[in-house]
Amino acid sequence: MSTVAGTTTPAVNFVGPARRGVTSAILDFMRTKPLGAFGAVVFVAVLVVALFSPWIAPDGLDQTHPGDELIGPGSKYILGTDHNGRDIFSRLVYGAQVTALVGIGTVVLAGVVATAVGLVSGYFMGWVDVVLQRFVDVWIAFPAIFLILTMAAVLSTSGELGFLGLGRGPNFGPDPRDGPWIWYTFPRTTIVILILGLVLAGGAIRVVRSAVISVKANPYIDAAKVVGASDGRIILRHVLPNIMPTVLVLATVQLGTAVLAEATLSYLSVGITNFPTWGQMLSGRTRDLMASHLYLGLMPGMAIFIAVFAFNMLGDALRDVLDPRMRGSR
Repeated sequence: MSTVAGTTTPAVNFVGPARRGVTSAILDFMRTKPLGAFGAVVFVAVLVVALFSPWIAPDGLDQTHPGDELIGPGSKYILGTDHNGRDIFSRLVYGAQVTALVGIGTVVLAGVVATAVGLVSGYFMGWVDVVLQRFVDVWIAFPAIFLILTMAAVLSTSGELGFLGLGRGPNFGPDPRDGPWIWYTFPRTTIVILILGLVLAGGAIRVVRSAVISVKANPYIDAAKVVGASDGRIILRHVLPNIMPTVLVLATVQLGTAVLAEATLSYLSVGITNFPTWGQMLSGRTRDLMASHLYLGLMPGMAIFIAVFAFNMLGDALRDVLDPRMRGSR
């Protein structure tokens, strides 16, 4: 508050309008995109459960209860126990770590690779674009599941040591034997993240390249060249910021695909086999016991379904919000 010539003028509060603007945007998103808001809530819930899983789960990692095998859901065990006497709820909670790590890690890696290759290909065009796009053609020509299974077999996803869990190089990074917290789980997921990230990046490169070509056609790019801006400056200051909405939408759309792909690998026993995962909970003896103990497959199956559905709805809603061509179409 300031005083000028005997009058008092209130100080301008810039924080309040900014907060109201963010709150209004969130409320408007929830009102216009309820399924997208549901997806955001599920995404945050998975992250919270993954981060605090050792404190949320009633049992320790792989703790068994001899004599309590195949007990159905009830007051003692919320979601029941499996054939080894392990609490299903605890295993679902720990499995959220893998879902969060693989989901986020995969889309980040795919986004970085797709953005880098798509930027170079779409901006410079010419022989650079021809060479890169021929590599992309070969990249995406292989069926995704065949490529994923082949890379999983070659890289061996059961490794935990090596450089950040890659199974190669010096033992650097968190040690999975130090505890069940998500930081120590990360080395178990790096191979799967690498495989899925590289596979999903192939198709995303084409989308990013198209976005770059569209942005490059705007007059302000020509104006930047006229005033002497270098290619690097134009890419970083003008092209990259304008394609980020496309990259963000790609990431959220691919999030559900990454979670489902990881569950498929675990179900086939070629993914993460040394830690509880939702896909792994559907494999093994569960396939034989589900006929008489439906809850064994229902619980992890519902977790996968809800996560994939929610992430897809979030990606669809963000596409509508961030893509100007989609606004008002729904």
